[in-house]
Amino acid sequence: MGARKGRQRRPLSDRFWEKVKTQGENDCWWWIASLDTRGYGNIGSDGGKPLMRAHRVAYQLMVGPIPPGLVVCHSCDNRACVNPRHLFVGTQRENVRDMIRKGRRRSYAGEGAPSAKLSNDQVIAIRIDQRRTQDIISTYQISSSTVYSIRAHQSWRHLP
Repeated sequence: MGARKGRQRRPLSDRFWEKVKTQGENDCWWWIASLDTRGYGNIGSDGGKPLMRAHRVAYQLMVGPIPPGLVVCHSCDNRACVNPRHLFVGTQRENVRDMIRKGRRRSYAGEGAPSAKLSNDQVIAIRIDQRRTQDIISTYQISSSTVYSIRAHQSWRHLP
């Protein structure tokens, strides 16, 4: 809900700190308000601009401006953390390399995909299943195009 006409919106820093649960100075400070679907905190900006990421606001409030072209990264790997001791700036490439080095890169292939309706084992079974496509469709509740793309190795290519 936006600010009413004629009323000043409270300062960003006031609104920010009331949505942070702090613990020890070296512990994660939890964002306890709005989170996006990926787990990052959001807060409305001043002046009716779009939402801002809470960890970026924390960095700007406690450390300083974010240099152009850089992102704010988490050393703790906790997307809901806003402790400036856990935040550092880097390029997006550095952020991705950090994620890979720490083994946090998610695979969205196969059953790791959020929209996956089949398991790896089911896909392998479909590939070797000699029944008619219509029978496979009714067994797995999938479309004929899904059966075709699985059998043709156009989807689930990471499986034998």
